[in-house]
Amino acid sequence: MESYLEVSWLSNFLILLNASTLAFYLGGKPCTFRYLVLYSAVIPLAAGLLFHPYEWLWMMLIEGCFFVLIYRYAWKNWLLMMAHRMLCSVSAHLWYGGSFHLGVYFVPADQIPIALWVIFTFTWLGMFCHWKYELTQQSFIYPLEIRTTKEVLRLKGYLDSGNFMMQDGLPVLLLDARYETYFDHSRIKWVMMNTAQGTSRIACYEANARIAKNGYHRILVHFRAPLKLPLGAHALLSIHMMTQE
Repeated sequence: MESYLEVSWLSNFLILLNASTLAFYLGGKPCTFRYLVLYSAVIPLAAGLLFHPYEWLWMMLIEGCFFVLIYRYAWKNWLLMMAHRMLCSVSAHLWYGGSFHLGVYFVPADQIPIALWVIFTFTWLGMFCHWKYELTQQSFIYPLEIRTTKEVLRLKGYLDSGNFMMQDGLPVLLLDARYETYFDHSRIKWVMMNTAQGTSRIACYEANARIAKNGYHRILVHFRAPLKLPLGAHALLSIHMMTQE
């Protein structure tokens, strides 16, 4: 790992991965995480290989393709990612020196920035393994466990402050229809739901659920397909679930 390109590539891969992950957790928009990893790997590689009169056009084309792939419906995420990416790159430049090419930081040829790698590795691992819910709760995303008669489902839940649905004192949670097979159809219950179009009768299933590490409480689950929620959440929480003791 002592070549100029490899050292710079690894440094920028960690910088972009940190910036993209932080924006993903804070931005409140769905995103496929493997695309963030691909973006973090390709951009510094392209900057290290492109040296010709039209290099900026090619770099803008590559950035544009990733913008369409990842951020076309989340431009605020892109702005946050770019701001954090610039801050990290400038900080590394002030620490080690070096240069910039096509918007990517290049480490001096006589430097091996091990301390930089350690800091960004532990920062990313901290976000990914421990702080993700602390960050995403700023966007109303909470860890959710639903205990059915078959197994325990561990999902992301999105808190909708407008969901006040209750039946017989039980909060009504909306869940993506892909999970319906995990529920016992003998425990179905019919609930009257008020909507803008009027009152409708919906089928719900009884279950137990908890948010974060709180205790389990009885809830009712209604399935919707498709259920599109921020940050890849698959459940729409009821505001009453936050007030249960």
